Amino acid sequence: MALAHNYKKLVLLAGFASVGTALTLILMKFAVWMASGSSSILASLMDSTIDLGASFINLLALRFAISPPDREHRFGHYKAEALASLCQAAFIGGSAFFLVMHGIERLLSPREIYHLDAAIAVSAASIGITILLVSFQTFVCRLTKSEAVGADRYHYLSDVLLNAGVIASLICSKFGYLWADGLFAIILGLYIFKGSVHIGRIAVSTLLDHSMTAAEHNQVLEAIMAVKGIDSIHDLRTRRAGPCCFIQCHLVMDSALSLHEAHHIATLAEDAVRKLFPEADITMHMEPDESATYRDVKFIDHTACHVDLSAMQGKSDPGSAASPS
Repeated sequence: MALAHNYKKLVLLAGFASVGTALTLILMKFAVWMASGSSSILASLMDSTIDLGASFINLLALRFAISPPDREHRFGHYKAEALASLCQAAFIGGSAFFLVMHGIERLLSPREIYHLDAAIAVSAASIGITILLVSFQTFVCRLTKSEAVGADRYHYLSDVLLNAGVIASLICSKFGYLWADGLFAIILGLYIFKGSVHIGRIAVSTLLDHSMTAAEHNQVLEAIMAVKGIDSIHDLRTRRAGPCCFIQCHLVMDSALSLHEAHHIATLAEDAVRKLFPEADITMHMEPDESATYRDVKFIDHTACHVDLSAMQGKSDPGSAASPS
């Protein structure tokens, strides 16, 4: 498939770009930190170092995630991206703790910072380089919806603000406010920790098979109920992994239909959903529209979907029992 080919090409390109950017920034910031001794520059250097480790892990995970399904992994390997994001969140959280502790030490014992102009120039250059990378990652995310690239993008986006904070602290130090270096290191450390929590939450949601959004569920329901011959739908279940989404549901049809006719209607429903989600893995279970169909069935749709199916059908029948509230 075209998307699968583009997905592999784009996410790997984004991974290599991320690693290359992190290496460049580390070399620049290390040289300036050695010359200036600034805690804020050290904070930025540590963040870029963590960026390199996280980006490298992401690159390895992406290479594994794009491998096709095999006998042991019938649904593919896309969840490897979520595992990489979770590891990234742990690394980022650890670096944030280190920066806060170092900032507290510098806040209590301020020190003079040297070569301020060079430090400010490098921080400004870092912002420009990072913006270029984030722009490319945004482009890749828009096309692929890659979770690993998205997590990397979020982290580098925070780096733009981080480097802006570094510049602010250096300017304050230039005017004699030496305590500003430690204060900004603490603030930046807390901000980085916030980013790690955000990335971790997204990764955990994917690993726990979090459903697609309510708006996407509504789209699926409307597309299916627009197919002639489907009386109602219940137990819609969805999840995402990488560029793929998995959609399962039960279709209720006239019990007088032949197997061939029912299968044809289900195929039309699958085609309608696939127009909305081209890379979807769709499973639909056909059921006869009779009282036994609804006996002892625990409907779950109301927890995620908010479409009045009976109104859409313009009628009230036993299938309306499956309508979301």
